[in-house]
Amino acid sequence: MKRTISLLLALALCVGLLLLPGCGWFNQKKPATPTTYPFVFVHGLNGFGDEAGSPVSYWGATGGALLPKLQEQGTMCFAPSVSPMGSAWDRACELYAALAGGVVDYGATHSARHGHDRYGKDYGTPLFADWGTVDNNGNLRKVNLVAHSFGGATARLLCALLQNGAPEERTFTGQEPCSPLFTGGKGDWVFSLTCIAAPHNGTSLLTAVDVNPLLSGLASLLGGPVLENLLGRLGFTMGGMSLGDVLRAAKTLDTAYYDLTLGGAKDLGRLTRGLCPDTYLFSYPVAGTDESGRPTGDMTALYRPLGMFIGAFTSAENGVDDAWRQNDCLVNTVSATYPFGEPHQEVTDPSTLTPASLAPATWHVMPTVMGDHGTVIGLGRPLEETLAFYTEIIARVDALSRWVTG
Repeated sequence: MKRTISLLLALALCVGLLLLPGCGWFNQKKPATPTTYPFVFVHGLNGFGDEAGSPVSYWGATGGALLPKLQEQGTMCFAPSVSPMGSAWDRACELYAALAGGVVDYGATHSARHGHDRYGKDYGTPLFADWGTVDNNGNLRKVNLVAHSFGGATARLLCALLQNGAPEERTFTGQEPCSPLFTGGKGDWVFSLTCIAAPHNGTSLLTAVDVNPLLSGLASLLGGPVLENLLGRLGFTMGGMSLGDVLRAAKTLDTAYYDLTLGGAKDLGRLTRGLCPDTYLFSYPVAGTDESGRPTGDMTALYRPLGMFIGAFTSAENGVDDAWRQNDCLVNTVSATYPFGEPHQEVTDPSTLTPASLAPATWHVMPTVMGDHGTVIGLGRPLEETLAFYTEIIARVDALSRWVTG
């Protein structure tokens, strides 16, 4: 009897162990296979992708095309085009369509609210086939996003929509179903997001222009016909409005202008807060001035007056204190650190980082890059310098993804 009871207890113990997470046959996971993911480069304001046919690449700029060099090193990477002046929402929808393929759906509710067409460009074949599916080794096919400037807001909003969707678009009762982007539940489709010189918290440049009587007056006095003729040569029309009218209207519309203001960035932050719990976040602030706002030799001479203008501006009323003086000629360095109020970790020495020391859903703020808003994408810099910068970024993310999946 004692022997029988002992055997039964031993059997019960074995069964219990088998049912514990990670133990035994019932919960045993298939051994993971280390993997890396493609890199998608997201351009900023007035930018363009590599398929745009421009004689100069946005990524690499005057130094030369960056992505072909990265591809020679074995990195799978893409640089799609999204609206040069579109809002973060519209650009995020376009980025999704470029990756997943097909026609852009801006959302029925969003489009009706802002008075533009619901559907946009047909991107055709997806850049990354089978994005979000599981490969033969049991790994989810993800992407890494690398974003410059306003591309950071675009990528952040894409991540948030993938994770949370858009309730207003899901509840729309029209005939056409909403885009899969708005259904949410796809937060794990992005492995990492790296933002470079991104105005997470807006730029004080726009506020400085608004409150400057001389500049505001100049914008209002600039006649519609003159500006319309100038923009007409570039394929744009203003319908006879003055620049002042355009700027005032832009603040209330679905535009990049509003998203880049201090208030617009706060609104965007409420949409993107939390992002994706499994996504690794990196941010590279850039500075071409000292902390007092005086340009240094790291800033291209042509941009120094703009750097001085931003560095000289503070406004207690708008929350722009001395910490906002340092800038890269377009974006305040402090704004490019991390979205205020979100988890973050200051990285003083990148060489000490290990995959185990990195946490998802936390902004890892890398040491400030000395230069200006253009040098970090290759304007006025040799391709070798630009290539070394992005190679380091890619190597760190690839090592992290191998560690996570290994």
